[in-house]
Amino acid sequence: MTGPGEVGEVGWPDEVASPPAIAATATPAGCGHLRLIATSDLHAQILSYDYYSNRPLFGSGLARIACLIDEARRDAPASLLLDNGDFLQGSALADPDIAGRRGRVHPAIAAFNTLGYDAAALGNHEFNYGLGFLRQAVAGAGFPVLSANVLTAAGSDPLQDRFLCTPFALVSRRLPGMPDGPRAITIGLLGLTPPEILQWDRRHLEGHILVRPMAEAARAWVPELRRRGADLVVCLAHTGVSASRRTNGSDAQAAAIAAIPGVDAVIAGHSHLTFPDGGGHPDPRIDSLRGRIVGKPVVQPGHEGSHLGIIDLWLRPARQGWQVAQSETRLIHGSESIAGLSARTIRAAAAPLRDSLAPDHRAALSKMRRRLGTTTIPLSTWFAQVADCQALRLIGAAKMHHTRRALAATPWAGLPMVALVTAYRCGGHGGPQHYSDIPPGPLSLRHVFDLYPFPNTVTAEIMTGAGLAARLDRTSAIFNRITPGRPDQMLIDPRVPGFSYEVAVGADYRIDLSQPCLRDRAATPGEGRIRDLGIGGRPLAPDERVVVVTNSYLASAHALASDRLVLDDNRLCTDAIAGYIREAGRIGPHRGGGWSFVPMPGTSLLFDTGSGCAGHLGELAALRPEPVGLTEEGFSRFRLHPE
Repeated sequence: MTGPGEVGEVGWPDEVASPPAIAATATPAGCGHLRLIATSDLHAQILSYDYYSNRPLFGSGLARIACLIDEARRDAPASLLLDNGDFLQGSALADPDIAGRRGRVHPAIAAFNTLGYDAAALGNHEFNYGLGFLRQAVAGAGFPVLSANVLTAAGSDPLQDRFLCTPFALVSRRLPGMPDGPRAITIGLLGLTPPEILQWDRRHLEGHILVRPMAEAARAWVPELRRRGADLVVCLAHTGVSASRRTNGSDAQAAAIAAIPGVDAVIAGHSHLTFPDGGGHPDPRIDSLRGRIVGKPVVQPGHEGSHLGIIDLWLRPARQGWQVAQSETRLIHGSESIAGLSARTIRAAAAPLRDSLAPDHRAALSKMRRRLGTTTIPLSTWFAQVADCQALRLIGAAKMHHTRRALAATPWAGLPMVALVTAYRCGGHGGPQHYSDIPPGPLSLRHVFDLYPFPNTVTAEIMTGAGLAARLDRTSAIFNRITPGRPDQMLIDPRVPGFSYEVAVGADYRIDLSQPCLRDRAATPGEGRIRDLGIGGRPLAPDERVVVVTNSYLASAHALASDRLVLDDNRLCTDAIAGYIREAGRIGPHRGGGWSFVPMPGTSLLFDTGSGCAGHLGELAALRPEPVGLTEEGFSRFRLHPE
């Protein structure tokens, strides 16, 4: 028997069931079958346990889908198990205090070793804790860790570069079922990392590494892999599939990489979406139903073990090497596929992971349960996108508290201050349980990471009132434009990530949903969605200077000029929040100011949130919420009245 939080807890009955079949189409005559099995964006969600909410995860995580990996391998004797990056950061298991302990292999690397991964690519979050941490982590890998475009020194062309990690790997498999017996095939694996890491983790990487564009590196290396004996080339590209024909940064380079001659298959990732997604697509190159781009198989397996990606390839001997005669791309949905399985079946497949990571699991639980103080109020994010939220006010107050102390003896000490804060756990692709829900009572370190799960540092910049209004206008892109007087209009644009919405804690303002979002266009007086912007009960003049507290990720992403950045002292946001709670001892409501929507009489909005929100409807009193029902995805839908 195991107690709460112990490795091995599942909570499902032990009814007898077999793993779901992951059988492929029958192999055509004269062909061999090769299977690519893929995960991506695991974010150290290894043991299917949420350390921040202190509960097991029943439908995701590597431990939950280990049984699906076993079945996928059993059905395909010639297979490769691959990961597409973002595995070193995300859960308490990846915290440097846990993952960096002397004598222990990083838990994510240990998990990949245990399950026998054949290769993994570097994503962007592998760099969050710096190059020393990354090098120490990958040193424990019993498999190649790949990136062909992250360099320590640039050569005259990509083939002459010096690399941080191995750019490629050549892996052999013997294909059964051939008329003349098993035949060997060599698969070339190429890793590609988002170049934006130089912005997002600038404080760790500037002056230490260079990054080439992904497609540039791939165009050089794909023919080189062929020259070195690869019969097949697979790109592990930490990038997603564009929603339109126009590609946009690291989120949407999969089509460009698939189009490179010599690439046979692509494992995509980064955007936390899934592909194939079964829908239509405006880009004629992209077949969202069959999982093909320019006719080549591409799979993107969600995030945190939500899905397992499968690409089946049937290969026919050619005059020189092999050719792909047929392919099939599938996503295996984790929670749906294991819903009818017995706990015994799931535990048996996950047992090697539980055994190898048991000391890390206990260390993570111990750290996350450190007591900091108490809260007299609930701290939740069920409605953080539509109403002023005490959870976000706590984060903003903590970051401003640290910033005021840091700037006390500087010329900026007397300026007004606000903090831009995001609800990182707010549903979306994370699902209807992906919310913070902290009841009144003790506050532990796990609650801090529940509210703020990323290793960003506190930064501050100087902005004008007009600049702050423009920033708030851009971040309001999460809201659809609403027509006054019409009923039941969807409030949230699902194409915009929830984590991109920022609330200005310490400011007073209203958002006019009847107006279009300015996005990157400069506003003229009277334009835009932001109304009545003020601080401390007085209007903020357009040319008035204000200290805006944010974080290192956003500061780097917006490429701030050095004369605007007034604080970057490497203080982790989580440390600032924990210190604020510890110093205060007791957290109560933060009062005054806040934000709201401009009233729109006769208008109703539809908003989806998590199914556990029932006890928090008082936070929405001003919007008079009416329950509508559950969506197909399990979210609770409400009708709101912005009057």
